[in-house]
Amino acid sequence: MQIRQKITPSVIQAATAMLSPYVPEISPQTLVKALSDYQTDALPNAAAKIEKPMTRQQTAELLGVSLPTINRLLNRGTLRRIYITPGAVKVDPASVRALLSGNTTEAISGATAELEA
Repeated sequence: MQIRQKITPSVIQAATAMLSPYVPEISPQTLVKALSDYQTDALPNAAAKIEKPMTRQQTAELLGVSLPTINRLLNRGTLRRIYITPGAVKVDPASVRALLSGNTTEAISGATAELEA
């Protein structure tokens, strides 16, 4: 999201009034700060969409499990392999995120569709 032009004080007041039932501690100042923080945070998140494949060791450390467990998850299809060369295998970060969120099947098929596109 990018703020393209200056938001007038009347618009900030109206937005604050509409949001106050849902966020009682909101004020015009906190709303402006939240919008500007969101705008600056949006750039790193856009860059984070492009992720490097993870090594099995990195994945094991992230998940707090052993390499044999990572191998079992790869063999079972819970985590998705990315073949760099015939002998070099990396782990798809989208499948790791899916495992952490508990949504493995959906994310793996989504990652496959992204790679095929």
